[in-house]
Amino acid sequence: MNTKILKLKTEKFFDIVDLTDDVAKFLNEIDAKNGLVNVFTRHTTVSIKINEKEDGFLEDLNQILFNNVAKKSRQYHHNDTHIRDPRTICPVAKGSDCLNGHSHVAQMFMGSASETIPVLDGKMLLGTWQRIMMFEFDHDKEREVVLSFVSS
Repeated sequence: MNTKILKLKTEKFFDIVDLTDDVAKFLNEIDAKNGLVNVFTRHTTVSIKINEKEDGFLEDLNQILFNNVAKKSRQYHHNDTHIRDPRTICPVAKGSDCLNGHSHVAQMFMGSASETIPVLDGKMLLGTWQRIMMFEFDHDKEREVVLSFVSS
């Protein structure tokens, strides 16, 4: 198995980072032929998803997710540090880092910390409009994405 860790910096809430070219470059670097490539995030407020990277769709997703499902203004038990298990409270780098219940809920509704894509003759078998995207549900942060290729 070949593995690479991408270190990324998101710029804002609901930042969308297209990873498709990075994954293709990784496959080229390792001279991948046939197998599976997995794209995995090590974070609980980020999702890795395959879909169309089209502005209208992405804005619709943002509006539906954060106006209906995971409103920032909603009361979240996760944000109440008085009732939370102290072992699960992050070290505070920014004043609101632990007040991100909406980010965790959004990730659970969007789902998937990873996507696995078949590879044939060194190329990902993505559909015409499909892109591998990382969705940031918190704020600007340092992120890691693990790429793993398993040959068949």
